[in-house]
Amino acid sequence: MLFNEPWCLSISLFERSLAAINLLAFLSSLSQWRGQIGSTGILPACGFVRHWKERKMTFLQRPTLCLIISDSDNFLLALHWIGIVCAIMAFFAIIPPGICLIGCWLCYSSLVTVSTTFMGLQMHSNLLETTMLYILCSSFVAATPEVFVFTQWSLLFRIMLGGAVGKYAGGDQSWKDGTAMVWHYWTQPLPNPLSPIFYRMPTSIHKIETYFTYVSEGVGAILCYTPQIIRWISYVFFLLILLGINVTGNYAHLAPLTITEMILLLNDNVWRSLIPFEFIISFLEYTSIPSYSIAWPFKLLPWIFIGLPYFFISLVPLSATFRDENPFSWPIFINYSTLPLKFTQFIYQHTYFQRYFLIPWNHLVEWCEYGHELISPIRLCGRYVKFAHMTKRRWEIIIEGSDDELNWYEYEFKYKPSNINKYLSIVPFCHMPNLDWRLWFLPNDAARGIPPPNWFLVFLERILDHNQAVLSLLGSLPEQFRNRPPKYIRSLLYDYRFTYKCEQDTKVLVEKTPHVHIGKTWYRNLVGIYAKANKNEK
Repeated sequence: MLFNEPWCLSISLFERSLAAINLLAFLSSLSQWRGQIGSTGILPACGFVRHWKERKMTFLQRPTLCLIISDSDNFLLALHWIGIVCAIMAFFAIIPPGICLIGCWLCYSSLVTVSTTFMGLQMHSNLLETTMLYILCSSFVAATPEVFVFTQWSLLFRIMLGGAVGKYAGGDQSWKDGTAMVWHYWTQPLPNPLSPIFYRMPTSIHKIETYFTYVSEGVGAILCYTPQIIRWISYVFFLLILLGINVTGNYAHLAPLTITEMILLLNDNVWRSLIPFEFIISFLEYTSIPSYSIAWPFKLLPWIFIGLPYFFISLVPLSATFRDENPFSWPIFINYSTLPLKFTQFIYQHTYFQRYFLIPWNHLVEWCEYGHELISPIRLCGRYVKFAHMTKRRWEIIIEGSDDELNWYEYEFKYKPSNINKYLSIVPFCHMPNLDWRLWFLPNDAARGIPPPNWFLVFLERILDHNQAVLSLLGSLPEQFRNRPPKYIRSLLYDYRFTYKCEQDTKVLVEKTPHVHIGKTWYRNLVGIYAKANKNEK
């Protein structure tokens, strides 16, 4: 099992993959940061840093080097290039990867902390946590690789089981009746050209996809801790889900990062049989850290200080996903048998169980909760529940400019749906268009009566200023406003729906596709005005 398996090649492959994802994450941020957190961007980093300094916050509370060194544009740019250089050196093992990834973590954490509005999503925190786990284990990974492998299994266990439980216990009925995937392909943040095709699949297929998600995430998570002869099933389950997510949508490094974490589900023997080219194996062996042995008492130290504490502390966010419910009380179990529920209730109420297990367990949970509070600022042991609630509508924000408030011209976005005459975009591999993603959340808030956030109003003002850094985040500009700003700006809410073969669609739609829109990707109906601004109001 864990202690009798070879891990040298698997860990080397993990190191190369993690370094590559860090590199792509920095390159993605490099193309956007000026318009987002630059001094003339939407939410300048200097404003946050000044506020934190006034409140005398420390690096442990806000883990960003901007709080210690500088919040200037030059320093933000330097953070990107330092991170890029460190990621390249980690990939080729020019110096020990653990040292290089410390630089990656410091730089990326610095950027994420000052840009939580745009980089506060789960995939950013997941990258930081995975990198930090390797850093913590890097000093002894060659001597006791089992500790690092165990922490990665624990991370996968929390992500996948938390995903399965969060979907079922999250309150969204579509996950319970098997219709969640009916909505997913249409209402996901950034659909790609294959999304409409999968959306048109029969409802029966969508139900199979929904229930397979439960099985693969729930059962696969439990199988993470089994011997290799069984554990490969977890790898296959997870891989099928992640490939489906990446093929039918644009999710940046979500799937590649999780696949990287899955590498350690397979040991060296399996990877040697799967990797087709000998030169890849030679490269991985060349860049691997030579193993060495230490006395067995010293092998216990990583388990005592990292492996086991991380496992138990990571149960805190996972237990919150269960919402203090007995899972055997869920309909998915009760519909088949009530015996598991009655058995667990009997055990829970038994005097010996409460005295010898429950009381010590409660003390352990209190310690874990305290530990979780300490390490949560550095984004360890986060709570990851993806796609727990399916949106049942697709409202999009459309930006328009005008000189006379009579003739309005639309600003297009690079990746999010806007111009209904355009084909759906394919986002470059591992690129995270933060503004496009963030604008997906706002219509959902607007449907609940929440007004536009302050940063969105600043975004409109930057367009009125013809701010080039902010305009670079958008797609094609209107012909009239390519060289000058408009006098008026407004944002409209539209209800978007797929048009292709909509008349044959058996799903519930508000209305049939207008005839003039047949053959286009989308048709849309105006919902109302979301926000507006003009130069006189500034």
